[in-house]
Amino acid sequence: MKVTVDMIMGKTPCEEWTRERVEEQIGEGKTLLEILDLDIEARGRIWAVTRFLPDEINRAFAIWCARQCKPDVSEIREYIDTIERYYAGEATKEELEAADRAAGSAADSAADRDAYSAAYSAAYWAAYSAVAWAAAGGAAQRAADGAEMRQRQIDKLKQMIKEGEND
Repeated sequence: MKVTVDMIMGKTPCEEWTRERVEEQIGEGKTLLEILDLDIEARGRIWAVTRFLPDEINRAFAIWCARQCKPDVSEIREYIDTIERYYAGEATKEELEAADRAAGSAADSAADRDAYSAAYSAAYWAAYSAVAWAAAGGAAQRAADGAEMRQRQIDKLKQMIKEGEND
């Protein structure tokens, strides 16, 4: 699939991404993998690509991002596991909500609140965003802790897209 300027503009990018700027980068259209290789900030590439991925890939990416926060609090790890099971149809909404409460409480009382809050927030985005692309973008933003992590996120999206093409 080639993503066109009109397709991107239809997703309402932030105001810094004017039609002219998008045209400059996208030209006559680019594949998702080509967009991930553009020489623009990673956040913008992730934003653009997640708008066109299937929900199942976006949710899997959001869960992967939450796991990258490396939470060593068992309640947060269990929350992420429950989110994954919930979207696979193996956990109930009640189980998800209970795991959310336990993880939120653990994050609030953890010694390194900022790190655990990032992990909890990424997981929360993965669990509760109404649309999967928002889950992917929100979790990626919460898990981002510099250029190295953003590059890992780009690499993970490339891998997921390639695997999706082979299915």
